Amino acid sequence: MGTLKKLRGRYLMVLVAMAGLVSSSLGIMTNAGGIFFTPIASELGQSTAAVNLTLTICNLTFAVAGLFSAKWITPKNYRPAVLGFTLLFAGSTAFLSVCRGMTALYLFSAVRGFAAGLIGNVLATSILGRWFLSDTGFITSLALGCSGIVGAVFNPILESVIQSAGWRTAYLVSAGIILLLNLPAILFPVSFLPEDSGMEPIGSCPPSEKAVREQPCQPAGTSGPVILILTLLAFSLASVVTSAPQLFKPLSDTYGLGETGILMMSVVLVMNTVGKFMFGFLSDRIGVRRSVLIYGLIIAAGIAFLLLVRVSGVMLLSAGMIGLCYSIPTVGAVMICRELYSPDRYSRVFPKINLGVSLANAAGYPVLGFVYDRTGRYDGALILVCSAMLVSIAGVLLVYRIAARSRGENKDS
Repeated sequence: MGTLKKLRGRYLMVLVAMAGLVSSSLGIMTNAGGIFFTPIASELGQSTAAVNLTLTICNLTFAVAGLFSAKWITPKNYRPAVLGFTLLFAGSTAFLSVCRGMTALYLFSAVRGFAAGLIGNVLATSILGRWFLSDTGFITSLALGCSGIVGAVFNPILESVIQSAGWRTAYLVSAGIILLLNLPAILFPVSFLPEDSGMEPIGSCPPSEKAVREQPCQPAGTSGPVILILTLLAFSLASVVTSAPQLFKPLSDTYGLGETGILMMSVVLVMNTVGKFMFGFLSDRIGVRRSVLIYGLIIAAGIAFLLLVRVSGVMLLSAGMIGLCYSIPTVGAVMICRELYSPDRYSRVFPKINLGVSLANAAGYPVLGFVYDRTGRYDGALILVCSAMLVSIAGVLLVYRIAARSRGENKDS
């Protein structure tokens, strides 16, 4: 972990700034979004499902915006662009506090999600990949994992504001938190490229990434599109698996262990953050491919335990194992795209993967709910999730095999 010894001064500022950008979007907009549903539905006389759609809109426009991030935010306009989109993000969040109907809520949610997506994880991981060439897995996991910590810290604070002053005031407080979290990216002497600050990136490329930078695995022919499609499929299926924890409470109720389901969700929230840190550390040590394989098999085993054993202790263990699922479509997707593509191509390819992951995540729970409605049991939904995880692992392994073959063909030619 030589990078950590050098993680001070300007380099530490870059990490803090990027963690702030990720945390304001994923930590506040997404992870803390659910606490607004019930009070808004109650005041406006709407169904909870109708209000839930505001967060779905945020997440979808967030993913779509990633497609434009590399085009609209460049090394030349980085600081004014981050400032402008931060003001748009925070401003649209503040305007949610004055909405009197669902149309306005949907509109500002769309603007909010789009602004956040332009300065969210696509931009942050692109910049981190240029400043840190070694231990990038752990550095990336630190930035992305902070969103879980921020959500855990500010969720109860915003909940308290809702209880004491109402959801409208809580949205104003959320806007202030977003500004606070994004201030380091605006005020710190941080640049898009280290050379723009007269700095050198920390470390050197690992062998796999160095090969990609010198000879990207995008030869003439069909290998390039095949790699993209398989990567998209693999991480979209991994994202479906993140819907599994939503089944814990109703599943434990059917087992007559209702309190266990609540504890399982708490375990999952902890593993959401811890798992990302562990994945980043592991990927720097044994590689991303092996890390995905290990995590995927642990997750599949956890789902199998949940299917076969109806004992509280084992179910809590299963929840911890399944809680690792959030690491693969987040940190794992970033790291594999970084290994497969050069930095410039990463900025164009990763947003497409991110969009697929977001769409799959939005579809995951309704699909599992449909399976339950058709069968009247949760076993089928869990089997579906386990299958998705195993196919996702197979897809990642196949991507690496095709990529290795592509580089070999390029070298021969």
